[in-house]
Amino acid sequence: MRLLPVDPQTLLMLLTALPLVGLLLWVFARHCGIAIGLLLGAQVWAVAMGGQTAVLEIGVSVYPTDVLGLCAICVAMARVPRRNLTAHAGSAALLAMVVLTAWSTLRGAAAFGLQAAGNDSRVYFWHFLAITLYLATAPLSSPLSRVVPRVWLATAAAYALLTAAGWADRGVHAANAYLAVDGVTVDSRPVPAAAALVLAQAAMLLLAPRAPAAPAPDVTDRGGPSGGPRVNGRHLAALLFLLLVLLLQHRTVWVATAMMGLAWWVLRPARGGQRFVSAGAGALVLSLTALLYAVGAFGAIGGSLADSFKETQGTRSTFAWRVLGWQDLLDAPRTLVQWLVGAPFGSGYERFIGGGLVTVSPHDYYLHIMLRLGLVGLLALLVVYFQTWRRLARAGAATVALRVVMVGQLVLFVSYSAFSEQAVLLGFCLWQARVRTAGGPPGTPSPGVPDPAAPMPTPVPSARPVVREREDGTLSKTGGRPKGHGV
Repeated sequence: MRLLPVDPQTLLMLLTALPLVGLLLWVFARHCGIAIGLLLGAQVWAVAMGGQTAVLEIGVSVYPTDVLGLCAICVAMARVPRRNLTAHAGSAALLAMVVLTAWSTLRGAAAFGLQAAGNDSRVYFWHFLAITLYLATAPLSSPLSRVVPRVWLATAAAYALLTAAGWADRGVHAANAYLAVDGVTVDSRPVPAAAALVLAQAAMLLLAPRAPAAPAPDVTDRGGPSGGPRVNGRHLAALLFLLLVLLLQHRTVWVATAMMGLAWWVLRPARGGQRFVSAGAGALVLSLTALLYAVGAFGAIGGSLADSFKETQGTRSTFAWRVLGWQDLLDAPRTLVQWLVGAPFGSGYERFIGGGLVTVSPHDYYLHIMLRLGLVGLLALLVVYFQTWRRLARAGAATVALRVVMVGQLVLFVSYSAFSEQAVLLGFCLWQARVRTAGGPPGTPSPGVPDPAAPMPTPVPSARPVVREREDGTLSKTGGRPKGHGV
């Protein structure tokens, strides 16, 4: 007869983990910047290691993002009663998605077991929603306007280094080529699509216009005779990130990057005929690139890019494969309840593609949401994005970068489910929407650091108090910032 329900080694690990989880809860409650660094750092570590590595085995594998996501949602749910999120339609819709996910997980655990339901829901639903809600409920006094862009650019730099290291080891190959490493077939692309999208979004954060700032009296404006755009270090870094995205050959990320570029061109402030000038310059660059490719100037790399592009045109392309799977999943019979609130987690995604049985997730977040949270959950997701976009759009040029990266997310969801990195950006957008409603972002970024939501300078009469949102959801007629950085 065993005296302990688990072996001594597992028990020791559990006892060691409890103080660590307590420390993490304190960090998530008091230091949002460190928490964001941990959340993104865990994703970089997973890419560097070639996949998630379990930190604890207790009948199920517990990964670092599981622990961080648990801390994030615990702190977020503790904040919810004091944030008056019901006044923000986007945040209220996000909470509705959390409730639907919990209900679907409980139904799945009862029908198929906790492990099956948990494995089905934890990455693309619990991780994504927990991180998003954590940032969306952050105190308005937190310096997130400075922290998130800095940590995001650091994450992109880490992915760029991993990409360069992978190419130095294996070389650049077409996307449909697979390499054998130690007898195991691996993807020829050194980092996954999630990392490639981070690089593209980092480029947009660097390229997107910031709020204009008055030059110092002793500084000469070197922007040209008309104060036109200048090429600086931010632009060069953005071009480097975009070049890496092109060579990584994640085709969905190509489309997302193109749509973000189009959104940037439409939303950015422009004078006179600047839009047409920039469009003409872009067309000229594309024409010269096509000409150089035609004469073979890009060598083997150009051939790899051509092979990747041709693969998307065939009937056996990965996108065509996904479309066939989507059709089979949509044609499956379901009850009215399943149409409204989805089937329970753990019920599987079986469909037949080309005569073979496929069981992986749908590779479409909109369909994924509909299958597990129903049409109600899909509507809630669309409300989150629509309301957040609408509130950010009121700030004009100050929030162009945030709206541009949201476009990239919406395009990505056509072929992939939600990645944890994207939860950081979506939560930051929700937080900025709260900030805009409350009267403007606290703090000013340091020089040289891109702030995608820098405040527009507006004069405030000194004799009239400014109405701001307290962290308890009430309104205060005081011009001061809320005190504290806590829960």
